[in-house]
Amino acid sequence: MTYLTFGRTQCRVLWRRKQDTVNALLFFVMVVALFPLGINPSAAFLAPAAGGIIWCAAVLAILMAIDGIFKEDFRDGTLEQWVVCGLSLPVLMLIKVAIHWFAVVFPLLLVMPLVSEMLMLPSGSFWVLVATVLAGTPCLFLLGAIGAALTVSLKQGATLVILVILPFYLPVIIFATSAIEASQVGLPYIGFVAMLLAVSLLSLVVSPFMTAVAVKASVN
Repeated sequence: MTYLTFGRTQCRVLWRRKQDTVNALLFFVMVVALFPLGINPSAAFLAPAAGGIIWCAAVLAILMAIDGIFKEDFRDGTLEQWVVCGLSLPVLMLIKVAIHWFAVVFPLLLVMPLVSEMLMLPSGSFWVLVATVLAGTPCLFLLGAIGAALTVSLKQGATLVILVILPFYLPVIIFATSAIEASQVGLPYIGFVAMLLAVSLLSLVVSPFMTAVAVKASVN
């Protein structure tokens, strides 16, 4: 097996389990749609809060997707095969997370114009929202993979994943929403986007190795 073969296999597996991605996308749209209905549909409330609402909904959808990233592989013994296959396990983890990131985030980006209109996000802040999603969500997936690998063998793994990794998501949410709010009032926002990129790059360095360690611990 090569890294390219592994990547192709993961794409096929993800396509067979595409319902998980669809569920995360539907959950995202439903959470966003409920805010105007349940709280306040006025533009005066929604426009300033749109960035925070969208990001909170995206984080919850990503948590749904992350929870099952290793479950089926653990149940059918695939994780053990990855450990002994002779390829670098951190690289395999990085490939798997990258494929899942694209499968979840790309559909989210496709519906961003719709949810932005629903929440009356100012048009000038839309591309800032997109930039924060592209810069910040890799960190969410990379950190989430660590939590998912640590809890994959536990029955209540979903709850533990949330408890373990949600505190690490808070800086990403804060930087992302701060960038969107700054763009709405005409203040510089590039610094917040740069912080998101820095956090994602740091996660890119650390996460594959920690995820590999967690996978080895889970299968032993």
